Amino acid sequence: MKIQNQTKSHSWNRTHSTHKHTPTPTPMKKYVNWAVDLALVLVTLWGAVNNGFLTIETLMSFLGVAGVILIAYGRQENFLFNIVQNILNVVVSSKSKLFGDAAMAIYYLGTQLFGYDIWRKHRGKDGHLITDNRTDWSVVIAAVLLGGVALGGLSYVLGGTYIILDAFNNSTAIVAQYLQIIKRKRSGWLLWAATNLVGVYIWFGVAQPQIAIMYFVFTVNSLRGYINWNQLSK
Repeated sequence: MKIQNQTKSHSWNRTHSTHKHTPTPTPMKKYVNWAVDLALVLVTLWGAVNNGFLTIETLMSFLGVAGVILIAYGRQENFLFNIVQNILNVVVSSKSKLFGDAAMAIYYLGTQLFGYDIWRKHRGKDGHLITDNRTDWSVVIAAVLLGGVALGGLSYVLGGTYIILDAFNNSTAIVAQYLQIIKRKRSGWLLWAATNLVGVYIWFGVAQPQIAIMYFVFTVNSLRGYINWNQLSK
């Protein structure tokens, strides 16, 4: 797998050195990726065995796992799985009165529909995404804080639960999704790791263990995705 680095000036960017060539992944890196893939599937399967196979939550978790694994490899095919998963997410989040999460699922759906063409236009000859490693963290932090205040107020008005955590979770996710899907930046994975950990706590708190397990799997994949997009681009 090859993931290259692209440099363009933007308000989210700071100038760093560029890498024109991507080394071929070593067998060990391939084996580590395969091991993570297997672990993610097995953990999700274990959750389904304990919480029921024939549920919308289980279908949602398996679609989500397939989608995030493909993103970690920079593969265009992730969009199909993630689009369906987020349609289901709107239903599950609304039922649990996590209105911020329901709104986020709609946002994810929109960015995926828009991001599909962006990824298609920024692929290397091997079919993998061309990424950008530059990030202006002062802008990112400001965006997360402003988004958290706005989403927290909205969730409070709608009578949501876990208002502060839900607002932080979704504000971080908004920025992470923008960085990763629209701007193709590796730093998006770090924000995803944070928001996924919060998601584990929230979903266990509203008695949705299968969805909580899905977010735990997402956390592991976030760390692997960052390594893939960072080390394999050098």
